[in-house]
Amino acid sequence: MKQVFAAILGAGLLLGACQNQASEATKPAPVSKPLSGEQPNIVIMLADDLGWADLGFRGSDIKTPNIDRIAAEGVHLERFYVMPICTPTRSALMTARDPMKLGSVYAGFQPWLEGGVSPDEHFMPESFKAAGYQTAMVGKWHLGRASEPLVPNSRGFDHFVGHLNTQIDYYTHSVAGGYDFQANGKSINLEGRYATDIHGLEAAKYITELRNPDKPFFLYVPFLAPHTPMQAPEELKAKYPFRTDRPVPKKTYAAMVDSLDHNVGRVLDALDEKGLADNTIVFFFSDNGGMEIFGADNGPFRGGKLETFEGGIRVGAVMRWPGQITAGSKSDAVLSVLDIFPSFAHAAGVTVGATKPIEGQNLWDAMSGANQTREGDLYFAANPPIYNRFHVSVLEDKWKLVQIIDHQPAETLIENFLFDITADPGEQNNLAETHPEEVTRMADKIRAWRANHPVNGVRVELMPNPGWRAPLDYADAVTPATEINAEQYEGYVSGAAAKFLQNRYGDKGKLKYD
Repeated sequence: MKQVFAAILGAGLLLGACQNQASEATKPAPVSKPLSGEQPNIVIMLADDLGWADLGFRGSDIKTPNIDRIAAEGVHLERFYVMPICTPTRSALMTARDPMKLGSVYAGFQPWLEGGVSPDEHFMPESFKAAGYQTAMVGKWHLGRASEPLVPNSRGFDHFVGHLNTQIDYYTHSVAGGYDFQANGKSINLEGRYATDIHGLEAAKYITELRNPDKPFFLYVPFLAPHTPMQAPEELKAKYPFRTDRPVPKKTYAAMVDSLDHNVGRVLDALDEKGLADNTIVFFFSDNGGMEIFGADNGPFRGGKLETFEGGIRVGAVMRWPGQITAGSKSDAVLSVLDIFPSFAHAAGVTVGATKPIEGQNLWDAMSGANQTREGDLYFAANPPIYNRFHVSVLEDKWKLVQIIDHQPAETLIENFLFDITADPGEQNNLAETHPEEVTRMADKIRAWRANHPVNGVRVELMPNPGWRAPLDYADAVTPATEINAEQYEGYVSGAAAKFLQNRYGDKGKLKYD
């Protein structure tokens, strides 16, 4: 179903400044002691663009014995939701705040962009650090790279080895013409070594050699695999002779997932070696669905990365904590990446230190397989690499509305897809025409939600300005905190002008007068 709206509606959505009325922010009450009696270690491992069906325990031909092991020794979460692209999922994970409000919902922070998640936002490792944890990160950041307040060592991580930008070449470690691999702000030359192996080895090294054994640790390992560029060791490709790389690189994709799993195993082995497995929460998930054009399989769900159909936002997620989570269990509860921070804080006896309201909820019981229901709706959005085209959706208890919004030069086209998601998780039966009242009601929710996006939030920008040039080394290009103005820049638009625009366009993007 397509409807035509005035083009001014899109502008109004961007200028709206209303508060989000569609979902209530929930801030968990501080807790004082861990569930197990002592503070557990936390290990969060994140895949990049992994398809729902590309895990061994789901029947894939790709070998993933280590990820399967986490599922067998813990719980697999059947309705775990993320955003359909990298940056918004990572920003939601780190802050438990709606990436629409952060201005990070529509697209990733590209190497040529100066911004990132605001330094005013509180990050998860900051809370754990305040509670006595040592904190470390190994892998892909993608939440800001240009100045010191935006990088991992300024966001609560004591130790960081990895890259600031999104995809890097797996062997040369360069992106957009600059080298991007560092350790705690200093570039390290690891050229020629496969990036996924570096991630796994460095994470294992932190557990076995670098941490203080007298303190609990929080370790975040966001792998790059199986994100593009599609590169894998030849010996791993040889394990999948029944797959081909034409016209889709399915052989290479399988090898990249195989390598990912092998390095998940390195982390699990390090925990076993040090006798830490029983008191460590291990959580593995993907930042969004995979892309079929690169070999991923999101079946039985519709769509994939960059889309708000289930294939883009419902991802594989498994968690293990021996003695606290029943081995081989399953949770069908609706859960969100927003909920990881408050839920893990609850399990560890850590107080969430955020001063702004968070949308994440303490759903530890649901995450560990018990009966618990998430309150409120979930919202998703992406600005695919098509200028002024957006995928958005809202998920209620039963209904899910997906809208594809195309802002053309003289009009805005909206295509609606309404699903009874409980009866039709594969989203094959579009009920928009037979239930127009539900479409109207839920579309109003989406408009109110989108009005929270700041006018200066990031949008898709897959190529830089013609005048931009990459730094030779991204670690060296980070502006020190001593060389920047620490105050937020308010912009060119005065408060009076902003108030005029809000009054004129209202909280739902509609003109109030001619």
